[in-house]
Amino acid sequence: MRGSIQHRPDRPASWRARYRGPDGRFHSKSFDRKIDAERWLRSALGKLDRGEWVDPDHGHIRWVDYSAQLLAGRIHLSARTIETDRRCHQRAVPFIGDVTLSKLTPELLRRMMAELTAAGYAPETVTKTMRWVRLTLNQAVRDRRILSSPAHGIRLPQVRRSDMRLLNPSEVQALAQALPERYGSLAIVAAYTGLRWGELAGLRITDVDMLRRRLTVRSALVEASGQPPRLGTPKTKTSERTIALPQAVIDTLANHLGQHPPVDQMIWTTDRGGFLRRGSFGRIWRRAVAESVGAPCRIHDLRHTHASWLIAAGEHPKAIQTRLGHSSIQVTIDRYGHLMDGLDDQTAERLDAIAQSARGPGVAQATQPVDLQARRNPR
Repeated sequence: MRGSIQHRPDRPASWRARYRGPDGRFHSKSFDRKIDAERWLRSALGKLDRGEWVDPDHGHIRWVDYSAQLLAGRIHLSARTIETDRRCHQRAVPFIGDVTLSKLTPELLRRMMAELTAAGYAPETVTKTMRWVRLTLNQAVRDRRILSSPAHGIRLPQVRRSDMRLLNPSEVQALAQALPERYGSLAIVAAYTGLRWGELAGLRITDVDMLRRRLTVRSALVEASGQPPRLGTPKTKTSERTIALPQAVIDTLANHLGQHPPVDQMIWTTDRGGFLRRGSFGRIWRRAVAESVGAPCRIHDLRHTHASWLIAAGEHPKAIQTRLGHSSIQVTIDRYGHLMDGLDDQTAERLDAIAQSARGPGVAQATQPVDLQARRNPR
């Protein structure tokens, strides 16, 4: 017999339902009423039949413990990603840390988001936190600890993308000149290569082939709280890339290296030879921005500027994706698609040129647009 219900009048909850699970063990629960015991048993046996059964004991682990286990196993990711996940974990712990996986509900998760928002966290921070929680619960489903994720279907806060500040070449030059002399070249290289901050700060002399005019991204500076900066792997596998350099960048780098020889192979360092950290350089950057192009203008905007120049030049999105090191062409289109609207006009003009080349010498070209509506409705 797969399951049974036993009446035990000497117990407070006198009806006990039990069944044998796929693990070979009996699982039971007691109820005050027989009808409740029957309903629970039917539900359990139905899950067995549909292959949806999970061991109820597996969901008794606290969320904080399960989340910590997942964090410990994410060593294959970049240090920056791990640090972001760790902070999300810490923000969620006060709200759901002591709740077991089997007891988590959509109401608890929505309340966590509401209280994080009330505490002053930005929508982007709340969204990142909830995405980590959702990741842990999805993994719990795959691990057969819970049947379904309570985070499924919960709407995340709307995150407004920060506006891009796109500079023209003259503005980039003005910004470079406003920076201290040892860092002006960094702004030029950033605008003409599209490298991320960590890739710039982690660039070594061995990564640049001056003769072939090639730059290879092999590493990036990693800064994690409580740890000294170090060189690590780039953000993703596709971030490891080789790009061609314009002569202007070669000349800029040659001039910089002539005045500031590399320290431990690093192209840009502090005046004491240490790694160029984001926080300390940010203060230098903001002063230069105020003196040149005016705020707002982030270091990352030079990457956006590079992408905008490529789009204006008519480069194919695939070429832009490769140069920027995006994980997929969809990322490139999602991020910069709004800048590509005018490219279709350029395509139409090229098609016109193709059509014109196909016309024979005796074929007249229409000089006025044809009114098709008038042709359909002649007077």
